Amino acid sequence: MEVGKRAVAFLDILGFKNMLMTTPLDELSEKYESLVEKADIMNRPLSPNDEKLPYLFPNHPLDQRWCVKNVFSDSIILVSEDESVDSVLKLLVYSWRLMQFAIASGMPFRGGIAYDEFYINEKSNIFLGKALTDAYALETKQQWIGVSIDEGLINAFPDLKNALNPENNNILNFLFPRYSVPYKNGERVEHHVLNWRANFIAKEGTKKLLGSSSSVNAQQKIDNTLEFAKDIVQSGKLYAHGEGVPVETRIFYAGDTPPPFPHGDEF
Repeated sequence: MEVGKRAVAFLDILGFKNMLMTTPLDELSEKYESLVEKADIMNRPLSPNDEKLPYLFPNHPLDQRWCVKNVFSDSIILVSEDESVDSVLKLLVYSWRLMQFAIASGMPFRGGIAYDEFYINEKSNIFLGKALTDAYALETKQQWIGVSIDEGLINAFPDLKNALNPENNNILNFLFPRYSVPYKNGERVEHHVLNWRANFIAKEGTKKLLGSSSSVNAQQKIDNTLEFAKDIVQSGKLYAHGEGVPVETRIFYAGDTPPPFPHGDEF
């Protein structure tokens, strides 16, 4: 594949090193394999399009993936199929849904998504370019469970930038709102982020899914994440209902009984 512009997401599973030290390897590997397998299943439409229902991507073939996915150790790399805004949006929406599933599975991640020059050779497992280094750099700065979008990606697509204007009321603003992201150095920096709390209902509640930690650093990440969830609840960017909601963004239920059921706490 030639060098070209691509959106790249770098997603790092948090607490993986601690899991390796505290969880039997056979148990951890089974849990991780389940996450990866489900991620593969989710990386394409789950059912044929119904002409009576609304879709974000109505012409996407049933057997075609949303984006390239590569797993290495505790990191997941996603790459858009090409440089078009349509392919970039598919990566963003898939990343959003994957994050919901990762949180529900007890393997949450932190990540960055960027857009720039990139070279990929899937057969040789080669991933090179500024898009990846920018996504990785953004991921490592953050002090929470969350995924931020680099400003360069937003600026590369004027129509997307306009759609994400806070004054516009649309599904993209609902999924990728602007938020003051906590950094490790104590700063707060505004980014568009993946609103994983949008259309996410956990029977046990958000706080129980995120758990707690004896590590001050890890607990700070959890507290910052709960602060984000609380802010989303208060902002009203929580649930999108009705027949006009695209199928790809409808409610994700996490629980041990068949849905529907209410969310388990205030976060």
